[in-house]
Amino acid sequence: MSAATPEDLRWLDAAARAAEPFLGTTADNPTVAAFVVDPSAGILVGRAVTARGGRPHAEPLALESAGARARGATLYVTLEPCHHWGRTPPCVDAVVRAGIARVVIGMPDPDPRTRGESIRRLHASGIEVAVIDHAPSVRLNEGHTARHALGRPFVTAKLAVSADGMIGRRDVAKVAITGEDARRWTHLQRAMSNAVLVGGATAEIDDPQLTVRLPGLERRTPLRVILAGNRGIDKRSNLIGGFSGHRVAVIVESGREMAVPASVEVVRVPGEDGRPDLAETLRALHAKGIARLLVEPGATLAEALLADDLVDRFELIEGTVTVGPDGVPATGKGTMDERLAAAGFGEIDRQRLGEDLLRTFEKVGKA
Repeated sequence: MSAATPEDLRWLDAAARAAEPFLGTTADNPTVAAFVVDPSAGILVGRAVTARGGRPHAEPLALESAGARARGATLYVTLEPCHHWGRTPPCVDAVVRAGIARVVIGMPDPDPRTRGESIRRLHASGIEVAVIDHAPSVRLNEGHTARHALGRPFVTAKLAVSADGMIGRRDVAKVAITGEDARRWTHLQRAMSNAVLVGGATAEIDDPQLTVRLPGLERRTPLRVILAGNRGIDKRSNLIGGFSGHRVAVIVESGREMAVPASVEVVRVPGEDGRPDLAETLRALHAKGIARLLVEPGATLAEALLADDLVDRFELIEGTVTVGPDGVPATGKGTMDERLAAAGFGEIDRQRLGEDLLRTFEKVGKA
């Protein structure tokens, strides 16, 4: 096993940047980037990202683009090449056949079908290997890791709160808490997710579309999911009766009847009193190949997810609008900072979205 050099890190950083815009497009496969570099000249001779829908994988595409120049070259890849047969042959075999001299890997594959086997295969074939704990690669593959380590998607919860800690007003269906920059950011997060989920109350009160409405990215609208409570679903809502052409699924408790249009998928999971169990909901989405789940919750669903320890990242957007005494609090347990701290979250980043402030929280001490 060879050590990584500063040049290795630069190439891996570039590969991760190349893959990031394609998050959410590779179905049940991880979004991987592969760069083929001529080490003597220090130039890129082939590159690829996992294709839309998850196949072909990045490595054979990058090797094909490099052609004969792959022989003796270094392959930079953000995830250990796959070792198993599926709908495509093992990528590690293509790497060996291409005559690659050295492989630099951003992280081992958590999939038990590969998990270190490709690294051993490369070593056995006389190929030099460097495996790096590369933070951008780890973040890129967090959905893939969660599916194999936790049996569920990587869950990001996004909540917009007013300057006085409210998410809306009781006497108004919708209140504009954030500005246009924050709304564009939210649409981009949807485009980079495999599914976006809201609770039944949000589907009824806010009547969202949950589509991606950014120029050129409209086709990137993910699976839209409603978590139905014991009140059922309003069939006149945008998500059920809007006929947008984008997929919709409704999660319902196993014993409940649910009449919806044929275009809407019904997913039944165990629950209680007409409410689907949240952990079972996430397991059902995992079974559908969902790796990255964006949740746009109301206060009740946000609290339930935090209480059940089912949130991996919490995105809190703080607007400048003051809602007032008729507002709906984001949490009934102090401020959102206090609630997140009680759940073990700490702030890791903040950035301005126009006049609004985006604060990112993750579990304290997370590896």
